[in-house]
Amino acid sequence: MNSEERSALTASGIAVQYDGQGDFALEEASLCLQPGDRVAVLGPSGGGKTTLLRALEGSVGCARGTVQRDGLAALVYQDLRLVHEQTALRNVCSGALGEVRSHVAIFRYPPAIVQRARQLLDDLGLGELASRKVGQLSGGQRQRVAIARALCARPKVLLADEPLSSLDPENASRILRLLKRLQDKYQFALVISLHAPGPYPDFFQRYLLVREGRIALETDRHETAWHQAFGDSEPVDQAAKASDVTAPPAQDRALLRQPRPAMRAIRTGLAAAVVAALLLWSARALNLDARSFAGAGGAVLDFLGKIVPASPEQAAALPWKVLFFSLIETIQMAILGTFVGILLSLPMAVMASRQTSPWLIRVPTRFLLNLVRTIPSIFWGLIFVAFVGLGPLAGVFALAAYSIGYLTKFFYEGLEDVDSRAGAALRSLGATRLQVFTQAVFPAARPVLVAACLFVFEYNIRSASVLGVVGAGGIGQDLMYYIEWRDFTSAAAGLAMILVVVVFLDSMSEWWRRRLVKDRGT
Repeated sequence: MNSEERSALTASGIAVQYDGQGDFALEEASLCLQPGDRVAVLGPSGGGKTTLLRALEGSVGCARGTVQRDGLAALVYQDLRLVHEQTALRNVCSGALGEVRSHVAIFRYPPAIVQRARQLLDDLGLGELASRKVGQLSGGQRQRVAIARALCARPKVLLADEPLSSLDPENASRILRLLKRLQDKYQFALVISLHAPGPYPDFFQRYLLVREGRIALETDRHETAWHQAFGDSEPVDQAAKASDVTAPPAQDRALLRQPRPAMRAIRTGLAAAVVAALLLWSARALNLDARSFAGAGGAVLDFLGKIVPASPEQAAALPWKVLFFSLIETIQMAILGTFVGILLSLPMAVMASRQTSPWLIRVPTRFLLNLVRTIPSIFWGLIFVAFVGLGPLAGVFALAAYSIGYLTKFFYEGLEDVDSRAGAALRSLGATRLQVFTQAVFPAARPVLVAACLFVFEYNIRSASVLGVVGAGGIGQDLMYYIEWRDFTSAAAGLAMILVVVVFLDSMSEWWRRRLVKDRGT
């Protein structure tokens, strides 16, 4: 067997050109890796190190040359690209998605993959944190989770893009010792990119100097590589370098690019003038002036006198029992209507999202949703009363139809706001589009989706009350009856009961949303 057949990876004369035009980001790069190799890729930022790693991994195509891999090449990204809403264990398991069928692992992973992931977490000292959300882990712990996820794919080559850039020398040395121990156990080639010197001269066997898109030097001599890459620079604390006060921070540079105070004042004045003009135009068109509000205070007090019970006896005589059971019916209508809306909205959101669907499906779906949102809930009530008759069933259908229009919009906007980098990392490890959606996109969007469901449920409680106007069931029918008979006190009692329910639901929603944000971490 010749050396090339035993190689974990062989790259020959590869060149990378982004977007197929302009200068080459990488030219004439060749490299051969054997199992157990430890290679450092050195060079300044922007020199082509990341492009080289991604070309070796396969996520960036080569305009020229070839890359032959004896198995998978897995990349640990500098930004890690983990799913913060998933546990450490599920993140690690996702590295093996390329081994299972598309529908597998939607709810749980096969036992063999779970056992492999647990072993990797134990090897990395994270066994006790397997069930903790990644968003609740420290930066160093997340980095080890990313390494474990890559190794769960059983790669022949592990590529790490500047994994030491934010670490002090002690922690950087600890990570390298950990990688060495894992390499001895799992027998993979290791390639690490560095953009600054560090105190680890005995770790790497070979050094590549990448400068201006070319491999300018390949050597096994640490001193030569370090001198060519960094001159006479001493090993530095890279975390401290990142916060060096001599370099203007990004925030300061952004402040320098902000408009001058005079220009800001002009823009603010113009915006205020436009708003004032719109307000005046609207008021004049509606014939609103001070005379429109003459006597309004007295009318309000007179109306309040009609709806507030005159005595405790009158308050006790109100139809509380009738209103209570009607309110229960309203809540039941809102629950069923929201549930049906959620069931139909999620697949439609997938069809309408840029993250998951092509434009040929996305555009007609969004047009249909715009049409659904155009129809008010009370019109949906009229439509379904005509179909199924008076009663709560028409109200349930009306709420479901109205919920679909808004829930789907909230859902697909939530899906589109998800950072696509975590999904791209799973795709590079062999995951299918369905697996990327279930393991990266949906978990990341889940807090937004849950918040949207809670909001629409609260709204449906109020809408179900209005639907009583057209005979679609619920407490709204009682309110209309009392208003028609000028029994404003009983109507006010029904509104007070609705207010109590809405305030309670709002408090529960706030508690749930806080819990979701806490689970995600920062």
